[in-house]
Order: sequence, then structure tokens, then C-alpha cells
Amino acid sequence: MNSGGSFLTSPVGETEIFSRENFTEEHQEIGKAVADFAKERIRPNKQEIEKYNEDLSRELMGECGELGLPGVDVPEEYGGLGLDKVTSAIVVENLSHGMCASFATTFGAHSGIGTLPTVFFGTSAQKEKYLPKLASAEWLAGYALTEPEAGSDAISAKTTAKLSDDGKHYILNGTKQFITNAQWAGLFTVFALVDGSKFSAFLVERDTPGLSLGPEEKKMGVKGSSTCSVYLENAQVPVENLLGDIGGGAAIAFNSLNIGRFKLGAAALGGCKSVIKEALEYASQRRQFGREIQTFDIIKSYFADMAIRTFALDSIVYRTIGMIDEGIRAIPKDAEKYNVLVAQAIEHCAIEASIVKIYGSESLAFTADNGLQILGGNGFIEEYPMASAVRDNRIDRIWEGTNEINRQIVSGYFLKKALMEELPIREKTKDIRFNNLDPYEAEPMANEKQFFDVTRDITLYVLHEAISRFGQDLQNEQQLAVILSDMFIDLYTMSSAIQRCAQAVTQKKEEPHWLPMLQVHCTERAAIVAGAAELALSGILEEPYLTAAQKKLATLKNKLPMNINIFKLKAEIADYLYEQDK
Repeated sequence: MNSGGSFLTSPVGETEIFSRENFTEEHQEIGKAVADFAKERIRPNKQEIEKYNEDLSRELMGECGELGLPGVDVPEEYGGLGLDKVTSAIVVENLSHGMCASFATTFGAHSGIGTLPTVFFGTSAQKEKYLPKLASAEWLAGYALTEPEAGSDAISAKTTAKLSDDGKHYILNGTKQFITNAQWAGLFTVFALVDGSKFSAFLVERDTPGLSLGPEEKKMGVKGSSTCSVYLENAQVPVENLLGDIGGGAAIAFNSLNIGRFKLGAAALGGCKSVIKEALEYASQRRQFGREIQTFDIIKSYFADMAIRTFALDSIVYRTIGMIDEGIRAIPKDAEKYNVLVAQAIEHCAIEASIVKIYGSESLAFTADNGLQILGGNGFIEEYPMASAVRDNRIDRIWEGTNEINRQIVSGYFLKKALMEELPIREKTKDIRFNNLDPYEAEPMANEKQFFDVTRDITLYVLHEAISRFGQDLQNEQQLAVILSDMFIDLYTMSSAIQRCAQAVTQKKEEPHWLPMLQVHCTERAAIVAGAAELALSGILEEPYLTAAQKKLATLKNKLPMNINIFKLKAEIADYLYEQDK
């Protein structure tokens, strides 16, 4: 199995990745069934769900339970389906066809971070007691990590857990804030400090003495979901409800968030596709200056940009989940603490999970904003779907770890892997070709591979200079770390899209518009990375070293094959979208 982050040092186009072209017939059938459910049951009820209709949301969650959707990740022996993580992503992606972020939030928090801590870290008794109820959605689940003074810095929590004198209960005291599903949940995963310092997790039932809830928060978006504070005042939690080991809360919290991150990216992917579909329908009917607005060049560029970002997102979502499933398959089914090893396999892809979360949430924001602009004044009206899409998506860049925190995770992991030589970053940096570049003329995707290789050399060069200047203190240079993270993100989307297209050509599964999308994506991202590198170097070096470094960077930038007419290609991409109407 490839090491997490290996896309930075591995040759592009030489290692097969997972993509939706590899879906089995079962994957496709499940995707269609979920999409049909979303269109037939969620979409028509969206307005009522958004009014905070608990009964309706519970009814729909129950219907999801009958289909087995909340239990996709739950083992069969505990009432679930026990399917792979690809299926899990397919479910949340296709639920987005309902275009109701409130219901998607309720479902996602329940089936992801609400349920999976018990799946991965629960004892047999805990699983037998709780998982059947969670898999069927008889009980909804909440994840109580955030506190008024502990958001992204989760392990600085103040909630305490003290063993009672008789040794039968842990007594929990503290406040949890912004807890999704709180008013409706039957079970919470609560994080607290045992003996004032040992960050631990507990399964806390709704009717636990000492547990109470605050009022519903008045939110900017996802108004039809439940979000409350959870108050713990001498809450008596049985000792058998300790989840995992004392002091093991960080592993539970962060592995749960890794899962939440790739699922959020998958949900955003479905959202992007739904927004494009709605915008296409509107643009084909709306007339201005005597013709449909979809014929205007600028509108075509909007649709092309939306499609390209969505294609890149699709590529990294399923590549990442394919890597996770590959790691899980390598674990013997009879291994001791099998589910803990599964969680560790997911953590192995923490870099990619954070990238999927960042790129997914920001791609949906970009797509929804463009969609609203295409609808013009109607986009601002609640009767149309774009207003809620823009408003509801805003939270995606905050929860599951803010995008700022996730960018620090990406750059931090690469710093660690470079210093510890977990990846051959030092050797790759020595191989940077400032003068010569081997030609790719005889290879498929030659131009795109050249774009990637040069862009990677630029990134490695900047990373090398940053580490040379700051060493381990680079983690404290947060503005620089953000620039580096964005460079890594662009490399991951480029390598994933290139490899996906190369595989599709070999398998004769490619679509006519894929190569134009790939060409535009690589051209634009390479130009952005090159510009970012110039900014980064000016923050790392001083004269006379800066001028010398800028000359080296210029030699690399000159190797980018910037000879592609992206305006023409974007028009072709849009025309193809119009033909397909999706």
C-alpha cells in the first residue's frame, strides 16, 4: 500500500488508482437506489424539513434505516450491512440529490462521527447494546467534542470525568457546544478528561441523570437540523460505557474526524453535481438579449469551471477511499482489535482525507456561488435552490476541523514525513531538473504529465527552501504553511485526474470531455502553483538569496507547456454539458 502523501514523490500515471469507473454492479445499484430515494422522498419534503420538522426528519431517517443506509459501516452481526468505504461514500454522495443540507447533516452526523466511534472502539457488549439501534436509526447519535473554549483545539477540553467513590460510575461535568442531532439523539459520544488530564471518550445515553440540553441554536444554514449545547452536571455514566482506553480519546476523536472528512467531501461532490444540474436547466430556459443565457461565452466558462472542479473532486474522493479500502483489506478479519486497526488504516490517509475535506467544501462553495450567479436575481430568492445551497454550504468549511486546521494538518504531515524521511522527499528534491526535462512526446497524457512534473518540482523546491530556513519551526509559519498546503492540494488533484484519465483510455471508458477538462485543470493549477511559489519564496528568503532562488524558479516555470487555448476548451466542455444535460 502506498504511504499517505506518496503522490508527492511517486511518478504520475504509473500506479493504478480507484475511481468510479471501477464501481461494481452492486455499487451502481446502491447509488441509483439512494439517488432515487433522495429525489422522491427528500427533495419534495425539503421545505418542510427546513422548518425544523423533527417528526418528518425522524420518519425519513427511519426509511433510510429500512434501506440499511445508516448501517453501511456497521458490521452485519450488529444489524448493519458491513460494506466497504466506497459504498459509504456512494451513499452520502447520492443523498445530496435531495438538495437538502439539513437532512444530509442529520444523516451524516448520525451515520459517521455519531456511530463509528462505537464501531471502531466499542467493546462487544457496547456494540451489541447500541449498534443495532443506531444501524436502524431507531436511535440517532450525536458527537460531543466541541466546547465553548475548545473548538479546533479539541484536546484542550475542560469537561471532566471522575470515578465515583463506589467505582460504578464516572461523574462527568462540563459543557459541549454546537452538537449536531443533540435534541434528537439517543446516544452521545462524549469526550472528557479523566483525573484532569487523561483525554477519554464515553458513551452517554440521552436519559442519563445529570445530562440536559440547551435550546436550539439559531443558525445561518442547515436550519432543519438539530444543534444544541449539551450540559453535564454530575452526569452518572456507568464505567462500562468508557469507550476505548482511559487516555485514548485523541485517537478516537481524530480517527472519527478523518472519516467525517472524506464523507463530507463525498457529500460535497453530490452537491456540486446537483447544483450543476439545476443551473443547466435554468440556463437553457432563461433568455436575455434574444437568446438563451447558456449561449453566452461567460456562462459557458462558469459551467466549464464548475464541471472541471467537480471532475477533480470526484477523482480525489474515490482515489482516497480506494486507498482506505485497500488498507482495510490488508487486515486479517480475525485480527485482535480488528476495528481499531481499521481506524488506523483510515488514519494512514489523513493527508488525503484533509485534502478531500478542504477541496470538497471549497468546490461546493465555488459551484453554488457560480450557480447562484447564473440564476441572477432568481438565485437570491428562496423559491429557487441556489440560495439555500450557498447558505447551507458555508458551515462545511468550519466543521470536521476548519479548513485552516486541515491545511495545517496537510503541511504538518508533509513536514514530518520530510524530516523523518518517511517519504523520499530529500532525494526527489536533489533530482529537480533546473535545466533539462525528459520529453514525454511518445506517452499518453504527455502535456499533462509535464505539467505535473514541473509543478511538483516547483513545490518540492519551495518545500526544501522552507525547511532549510525554518526546520521544525515551519509548523509555526502558518501563512507559509497555507501556501504549501494549497500547492500539495493542487498536485493531488492533478495527479488523480491524470491517472484516472489514463486508466480510462486504457480501459476504453473515457468520456469525450475528459481530456479537455484535464488540460484546462492542469494548465490553470500549474499557473497558480507557480505564482504561489514566487510569493512563498519572498517570505522565506532575503537578498541576495531571494534573487538566486527566483532565477531557479523562473527556469522551472519556463518548462510549463503554456500553449493551450483554455477559452476554446471551456466552450467545448460547456457545449458537451449542454448535450448531456448533466
